[in-house]
Amino acid sequence: MRVTTPGSGLPALRSFLGLVLLCSAVSACATGQRLTYDQNDVRIGLETDPSVTRSKQPVGNAHPAQITSEELKVLLGMVRVSGWSGTVAGIFETPRPVPLLTEVQLNSHVAHISEAFGQAAPHERVFFSFPKPEVHYSEDRTTGALFLRDRYLHVVVTDHSSVIQADTAGGDARDIRDTKGMKLWIAKPAVEATVPDAETPRWAPFETVHISLNVKQALARQATPSASVSREQSRTPTPAQQGSQQEMQDQIRELTDSNTELRGQLDEQKTKMKDLSEDLNRLRRELDQNKAGKPPARKPQTP
Repeated sequence: MRVTTPGSGLPALRSFLGLVLLCSAVSACATGQRLTYDQNDVRIGLETDPSVTRSKQPVGNAHPAQITSEELKVLLGMVRVSGWSGTVAGIFETPRPVPLLTEVQLNSHVAHISEAFGQAAPHERVFFSFPKPEVHYSEDRTTGALFLRDRYLHVVVTDHSSVIQADTAGGDARDIRDTKGMKLWIAKPAVEATVPDAETPRWAPFETVHISLNVKQALARQATPSASVSREQSRTPTPAQQGSQQEMQDQIRELTDSNTELRGQLDEQKTKMKDLSEDLNRLRRELDQNKAGKPPARKPQTP
């Protein structure tokens, strides 16, 4: 006869419930997602945009969007990210911003992101997940999402491989609320867009790391330095002008050296004159003292 003690089935029941919850979570995460690129551990695809479903007013993204690879490379190349993994070091030193995506990642995959934008629906956004570069195996990844709405490109970052994952002290999965102290920046000459309240997306609760770009202004600002460089290059003096400038600089240097030498000679003469004047005054004082101490001369007596 088999005797079952009270509570002996609880561990099995808990394991079963945990498995059910895990499967439900995985299914929930997969819902609304579809991959458009999945090679070499790089995943790019489309997912339901929570800022659309959370909006109180009817909104939609400007999708499908015909944005070129060149434009995306410029825009994403402006985005910088910093973070400090929740360590004490972040309190004492400012984290150094690094590019959101490396040059290799941009060159290799920006076309796939562009294709995803072309397939996106108004209620969807483009998500990306890149492994840590130049490492054979690492759990650290760069993940986030992009969407175009009105005049803006909105960028959401949920993790970055440059920021080491904080130690959970037990091997547990990283808490989705832990953003590693990440912050997004825009590299100059472009600037972060100031989105009006009426056009600000209603971000998901744990998507606190985001930034926006005014697409046209950012692309225009990025083109400005090239024009400035061209104008600066046109102002570059010719070899003949450079030679003339060098001669003038040499002449100025010689005149300066001559003036310095003359000034030194004049100072030396002033010093000598001062010494001579002091010697003359001293001799006069000695002469006056001698005259004062000498008895008056007697007049010769007449016979």
